Amino acid sequence: MKVLYILLFISICCIKINDDSFDKVMTDLENLEKYIKEYIKEKSYTEKTLTHLIVCYIRLGAYSTTEWSVAGGTLPDDLVDYIKAKDTEYGTTAQATQTYRDMIMPNGDHIDFVHMFAVMNGIEYGNSYSDQFAHLVGWGGDTEQLLEDIMNQQGDLDSLMKYAEENYFRIKGGFDEGDLISNLDGPILLYNKNDNNNFADLMRNYYKDNEQSKNRVTKFVELTFPNLINIKDKEKFRNELFNIYYNDMFISVLECKAGLRDPGLFNCYTPSDIKENYVEQQKAALYVVSDYFCENYEPSSEPEYEEEESKEKEKEREQEQEREQEKEKEKEREQEKEKEKEKEKEKEKEQEKEKEKEQEQEKEKEKEQEKEKEKEQEKEQEKEK
Repeated sequence: MKVLYILLFISICCIKINDDSFDKVMTDLENLEKYIKEYIKEKSYTEKTLTHLIVCYIRLGAYSTTEWSVAGGTLPDDLVDYIKAKDTEYGTTAQATQTYRDMIMPNGDHIDFVHMFAVMNGIEYGNSYSDQFAHLVGWGGDTEQLLEDIMNQQGDLDSLMKYAEENYFRIKGGFDEGDLISNLDGPILLYNKNDNNNFADLMRNYYKDNEQSKNRVTKFVELTFPNLINIKDKEKFRNELFNIYYNDMFISVLECKAGLRDPGLFNCYTPSDIKENYVEQQKAALYVVSDYFCENYEPSSEPEYEEEESKEKEKEREQEQEREQEKEKEKEREQEKEKEKEKEKEKEKEQEKEKEKEQEQEKEKEKEQEKEKEKEQEKEQEKEK
């Protein structure tokens, strides 16, 4: 996975886990969640949620740069040492959850364990700040990697899509099958996580057979692209994903770092539009991913995620927009106040100048009066003589 090209330098060793080790991984995950619960209770910790601490802890095993803390948040300074101490005390290996990468699940699925938790971290953290993080660390960031894989290939749109499908997508590179499934399952598992269950049991149930995971694309689409619920139209899928991808400023930075866009005023953090000679390659990468989602999406007459919930989310988005608008208005009011202050200062300066001018005029008048007096005195003296 090359999700944050601008942000990451990954040196951690990848550990391949076969299905015989699945129980051990789940035990480690179970212990990790248990220890973090104990940490929250002992420290009376309230700043971040249990879910955040779990997914962020695992993500840090592979993605631990300062920039990643922007996309996924941070942990309390003493939590890592706390987990180490618990492992030592009980002879467990909860820390190993940070090292599991290529895993074969009980149902035969391949996933990148840490990648999947990084996706969950980006989603849950982005809920408080920006949903662009969720797209960046999941399907969107991997689509950008697919674009890099085919950026030097020439041809029309159809031939570029065929090349991407036959050589990279779900096969190798930064968007192989393990990455794809991790991107799909991460949002689903996160959605089903609550205070009454744990990640280990969720994964045991989800991967025990194909019943839970066979509809993963449908569940993923309905969670990630609410505008596409109950839609089975390839062009609408393409347009929706293209708009989300193209307008994600973090993904634009990835493209700039890869040479697909020119740097702007502040280097790749303000990039220009996609270079003309990469426009078709960008569409090809996006359309390959979009078409896969569309082809495997099965609209349901009764969507799993209720209309009321969608309305609530829409209401939350509207409230967020209102808050943003209020912030802008407050900013404008502050700017107006500053302008008024500047005007007052200018007015005071003008008044000072007027006063100085009046004082000068008074002095000149006094001088003239003195001169007149001197002349009168001279005349008197002449008369006396």
